[in-house]
Amino acid sequence: MVAIAGFLVFENTRGLEVNVLEMERGTVAMTFKEEGRIVADVERSIYSIYNREVIEVAVYEGQVVRAGDLLVVLSSRELDFQLQQAYAQLKSLEGERVSAFEQPQPSEAQIRSQELLIEQAQRDLTAYRFNLERVEYLYRAGVVPEVDYENARDMMARAENNLELQRQALNLLHEVTLPGSGMEQFYTGRAEALQAQIGLLEHQRNQARITAPISGVVVDLSVQRGSLANPAVPLMSIFSTGSYLVEVYVLAADIRSIDIGMEVDLIIDGRGEDTIHKGIVRRTAPFATQRISALGLEEQRVKVSVELDGSADTRLFPGLSMDVEFTIDRRDDVLAVPRTALFPYNQGNAVWVVRDGRATVQPVETGFTNSRDVVVTEGLNEKDLVILQPQLDGLSEGRRISK
Repeated sequence: MVAIAGFLVFENTRGLEVNVLEMERGTVAMTFKEEGRIVADVERSIYSIYNREVIEVAVYEGQVVRAGDLLVVLSSRELDFQLQQAYAQLKSLEGERVSAFEQPQPSEAQIRSQELLIEQAQRDLTAYRFNLERVEYLYRAGVVPEVDYENARDMMARAENNLELQRQALNLLHEVTLPGSGMEQFYTGRAEALQAQIGLLEHQRNQARITAPISGVVVDLSVQRGSLANPAVPLMSIFSTGSYLVEVYVLAADIRSIDIGMEVDLIIDGRGEDTIHKGIVRRTAPFATQRISALGLEEQRVKVSVELDGSADTRLFPGLSMDVEFTIDRRDDVLAVPRTALFPYNQGNAVWVVRDGRATVQPVETGFTNSRDVVVTEGLNEKDLVILQPQLDGLSEGRRISK
């Protein structure tokens, strides 16, 4: 009995070792994380508007190019033949003009030649109309820039004008009956039609040499010499190395908490030590898309684009993954304790504190909380020592504490 009593006295007088938190004012935030991926802020997909053979690929995957550099050369053999034919017809027309008064009626060969020009102009217009529809679809989807869409519209307008000029030339052929009663107008019209056709053919031939629309790095190179360029499939892409964005898909339920211009943390895993950058939300998509989660579940998510802030000295490149941490609510200059330090007490909450070296129950009022911390609005002051293990064996009111 003496031994037991001595042991109890010893246990009561010996300090209980605990972990404590000294209260200081700080910030408590409610956050959530999603995985994001770096993409180029400016990226252009390179297309051919013709189904033609590739005779030269002037770049390689990963090559740095400047705007205007040659990328791909397509075959223009058929266009060269058509140009030679058009120039020959123009030269022949000059000879016909000289002998116009000797031959007042247009020949069947002249009429048939003009009909063939109309057929070719009609085929060109059909091809350009199809190309415009394709480019307009890609432009509306944000795949190609506005300048490509404007070029496609301009080329179709030229084709329409060429067809109209060829038809007018045929009408003049049929209207001519006597020398001087429209012959000059006829030859002028035919010459203008041929010049329009020549201009269109030369424009098409220039399009066979595809150049870089922007300066950047060549990626996704899918074409090689001898292959056939498909207008529906990009030949390659070029992205600018000047600036990057982080694309992250956020649950539709969380998008209401995200505002344009809000600051986020970009966390890159760095072999034992994470690197944190700041980012600014630049834009959010106006619609949600269905995506499959890591657990195989379908989720409604909205794409959010985040602009990196001050990342020029960091080695970043498209495709790199990182965590994007969004802060949707926060409290500054507050006292907070871990949620695990709280325990129920008298229909409320309390914490253990150390006062005069002994454990004391301190009732508290709580407010804002997140997944880890709770803001204490009443009951604690700065410098108070809060015991972090409220369920520790031996912890009781008045027990001596050894920190």
